Order: sequence, then structure tokens, then C-alpha cells
Amino acid sequence: MNYKEAVEYILNIPKFGVKSGLDNIKTLLQLLGNPEKDLKIIHVAGTNGKGSVCTMLSYILCEHGYKTGLFTSPHLVKINERIKINNSDISDDDLVEILNIVKEKINYMVENGHNHPTFFEILVAMTFIYFKKEKVDFVVLETGLGGRLDSTNIIKNPIVSVITSIGYDHVNVLGNTLEEIAKEKAGIVKNGRPTVLYYEQQVIFDTFKAECYNKKSELYSYNNFEYNILKRTKKNIDFSINNKYYKYKEVYLNSIANYQIINSSIVLTTVEVLKKEGINLTEHKVLNGLRKFEWPGRMEYLNDNLLIDGAHNVEAIKMFVKDMNTIYKDTEINILFASLKDKPYEEMINELNKCNNINNIILTQVSSERAVNVHLLEEICRKTGFHNIYSEDNIDEALKYALKLNSKGELVCCVGSLYLVGYVKSKINEEDLYD
Repeated sequence: MNYKEAVEYILNIPKFGVKSGLDNIKTLLQLLGNPEKDLKIIHVAGTNGKGSVCTMLSYILCEHGYKTGLFTSPHLVKINERIKINNSDISDDDLVEILNIVKEKINYMVENGHNHPTFFEILVAMTFIYFKKEKVDFVVLETGLGGRLDSTNIIKNPIVSVITSIGYDHVNVLGNTLEEIAKEKAGIVKNGRPTVLYYEQQVIFDTFKAECYNKKSELYSYNNFEYNILKRTKKNIDFSINNKYYKYKEVYLNSIANYQIINSSIVLTTVEVLKKEGINLTEHKVLNGLRKFEWPGRMEYLNDNLLIDGAHNVEAIKMFVKDMNTIYKDTEINILFASLKDKPYEEMINELNKCNNINNIILTQVSSERAVNVHLLEEICRKTGFHNIYSEDNIDEALKYALKLNSKGELVCCVGSLYLVGYVKSKINEEDLYD
């Protein structure tokens, strides 16, 4: 199996993979010798920000000389992005080698009457095998969906469980209330292991407090922190920050997003817990790690006037709008928008209409059976109050239109779907799009 065949195999798994609680992943990992038991893991769940938090932690650990494995999802352009060591993607050759090892066990499972593992279960198994093989010092592990029944939750003894901002997403699976969603996320809390929690609603704190009490997990929680922006440019931000666990006089991030300040506050709290767990971390290297942090697709400039942001639920769109109304309050912006059927796209459009300075909204649809039809999006936009609407179901044509505005020096922001963001990022360097 070559690399192309390996990727095709993985991407076709949803057609025949069956999710069955944690049974599939448990069986698969047992057949593989339970590699996860030999790894020191930081486990991260939440609705928004968990990928950024994981990546910040990875940069900090790498800065201290620790060989660090990082597992995140989804990928934007290439599936290798999901599995990294020292912030470098797994190579094509290693991905093929590891998949062949896992596929042998999958064949055994199917032959013996077990369900075929799902797309995500196979990636989790590959991740554990690869990180054990490469003898990493630490693993930063992001959950996929939820927590309690997430395939990553097969682990038993993390160094710490970390919970980022919780909001409404995947409600068809996780529940319709914040309490129900929080209970699913709280499934990663482990007996006798510490938990870091950032919360905005009391019901979330109450849910985790009860879960941590039951599992004798020390809870490091907070819902407020202080920060002061010292300097902001078009590409980065300097700020001071403190909460009841730490105080930093100056933090530098290669991001303009205010939500990354929230994520850094979670990371810095986690750093204090890691210190208590005996991991040697110094302030100087923590700050250096954050300075080197990069996370593609989150308020990322692809050129001077083309900005992509992976906001794909209501809470993330609210954060995006807040940034637009503060950072770009004196700039007219154009929005390129697409969404998936299982996302609250009508609510997201309503939130986008709270941007004070949108000039045009460009609607399109990604190449997926789950994509929302562009004409439905247009109907919602008109009801919401948008006027300058350009609809194009062909995503390349929509992007060309956006780039014409971009070439005139107008700011274009791509939001609504990580599929859209990934596609734009992959296509932006193709010269023919500018013709």
C-alpha cells in the first residue's frame, strides 16, 4: 500500500466503520499491545479552543526539550497534520507503515466478528502506535467529539485533563443543554488525576465540580482572569495576564484573535498543574513556546487582506464577530461563508449580521454531502437583513470572486466551516485562481 492508497483507505472508512461505544477501540488497542498505557498523556476536551490549547502546550513542552507527540483534528489540507512529533507532521512513509500495522489487526477483528473500527478509531490507534514507536516523552491528546465515549477516552491515567470553553455544538450527539454537553465532556475526568477547567456558565462549573468530587480529582477552575493588551499589530499581540494560579507581565502570540488570549489562560493554568506533577517548566521557556506557537486556520492571514478562521459554531462565530467589531471596526470586510447541515448555520448567519462593517457576503458550498445548499443560505441571509449577497455553488468560482475583491485591497474573511478554510488554504497558491 502506497501513500495515496493509504489515504484513500482511511478516508473511505466512514462508509463501513461502526461506532460501538469504546468496544472497538478497546479491542483494537488490545490487539496492538495497548501502546497507550506506555504514554504520558495530557488529555484535552471542550467545544472551542481545544486544538489551539493542545498546540500551545506542545510548543511549550518542545521548547523545554521534551519530545512531544500531538494529536489534533480535523486536518485542513493533509491528513498527516493530525499526528505530529515536535510540531512536525508524520511523514508519508511513517503513516503508511503505521497504518499497515493497524490494518492487519483490523482484518483480524472483522474476520472474528467484530465491527470494523471507524475513521477516528483507526487514527487514534495509529497515533498511539506511532508515539510509542518514536518514544515520545509526552503526548498532548485532543478529543474528537464529546469526551465520555470519545475514542481517545480509552486512556486511564492522564497527567491532567483539560477542559476548554464549552458551548453548543454537535447537539444531536452530545445533548441540547449545556449541562448535558458538559456531562459528556466531563467524561474525561479521571480518578485521582487533576482537572483544569475554564468555564463561563455556572452550570458547567457545577457539573465538573460534582464529577471531580466523585472521582477525587483536584479541580483547578476559573471563570475570570485579567489581561491587558500592551501592543497589537496586524499579525500578533502582546499582553499581560493573570488569574489566581499565575501572573505573567508580558506574553507574545503570533495571533490577533482575542480568543487566543482565553486559550493561553487555559494553557498557563495547565502549566502550573504540570509543575505540581513534577514536570520541569520555566517561565522563560514557557513564554518562548507561546511566542513560537502557530495554529493554521484560526484568524490566519493567507495574504495581506485574506483572513481565514475556522469558526463553525455559534460561540466561535460570536468570538469572530467580536474581533471584527473591535480590531477591524474601521475596515469594511467581505465574508466568504459556507456551512454543513449539522451545524447551526441559521444562528451563525444571524450572529454574522451583528458585524458592523460587512460590505459583501459571498455564499458557497463545500464539496460534501453534508454541505448546506447555497440557495438556502441566500434565503436565510435575505431574511436576516443582508443586502449585498453573491451566491455561487461552485466553490472555485466563489473563491475567484472573493479574490477579485481581495486584489483590490479589500479585506476578505472566510468563516463558517473548517472544510471551507482548508479548501481555501489549499487553493490560494494556485495562480490560475487569480486569472
